[in-house]
Amino acid sequence: MLKFGFKALRALPKFFTYRNDIDIYTEDKVADKEFYRTIFKRLLGDEIIINDVTPLGCKTNVLNEYDNQNKSDKRKKLFIVDGDLELILDTNRKSSSNLVVMDSYCIENYLINENAGIELIYFSNGSESRDNLKNKLNFDKWLEYNAPCLIDLFLHFAILRKYGGGPIIKTAHDFLTQNGKQTILNKDEIKNYSADIKNEIIQRLTIIGIQNPNEAYKQDYSNLSKIWKTNNDTLLRIVSAKNYLLPLLQFRINHCLDKGKGMFPKISFKLFLADKCDLKRLEFIKEKI
Repeated sequence: MLKFGFKALRALPKFFTYRNDIDIYTEDKVADKEFYRTIFKRLLGDEIIINDVTPLGCKTNVLNEYDNQNKSDKRKKLFIVDGDLELILDTNRKSSSNLVVMDSYCIENYLINENAGIELIYFSNGSESRDNLKNKLNFDKWLEYNAPCLIDLFLHFAILRKYGGGPIIKTAHDFLTQNGKQTILNKDEIKNYSADIKNEIIQRLTIIGIQNPNEAYKQDYSNLSKIWKTNNDTLLRIVSAKNYLLPLLQFRINHCLDKGKGMFPKISFKLFLADKCDLKRLEFIKEKI
């Protein structure tokens, strides 16, 4: 596949003005083009034509492009960035007329949706009703199983980020276990990972001269946990779906179909969910456009 450098990617919209009514800059990769096109087509219908987005790779690149945009250029542009750990800390930039800072960790968070999961199982199964498959998926219970340990982990990530640490955000694949035939998250291993992050926080607080680092940590954790309560809504917003919720949902769906872990290619799985998920949580982007 042809790859582009950052400067080349920045210039791409000029070549595709005839294909788009608005230039949209995102994070992610060129390979995600069809994914974004699907979402925007569903959001906007035929009102506004968007066949291409310009993926600039990371949040910093998108924000730099936003800061350096040509103010005299009358062509409409939209810059979209993830919430990331700054969402938890409330340190993100505020959205503006043509800057969208997502209210969830990343774009994949908006794909984690019961109806989309049921549709995928329904058309892959081919012999059972949607109601039966809904009971098999047991979506809310699946969220409830994963919520406490993953929310706790991401609160620790955020506190470490607050003090200048760059947590290595591993993926769900690093913390899996078998429950019968089902592949699930190993909550004990996640708790151990959180404990490691906590120790790193305490070390950082000690190094920067905080008098009582344990108390400072407890205060930070208490403040964040009051804002981000342990429930399914918080899980869907502050835990990276790209790294955790998306692969875990795929394992859950594979279990409902009694299939192995490699049934759906990651990019196909993500595209199907984009085509079937409830888009209500993305209405704010439509309003910006």
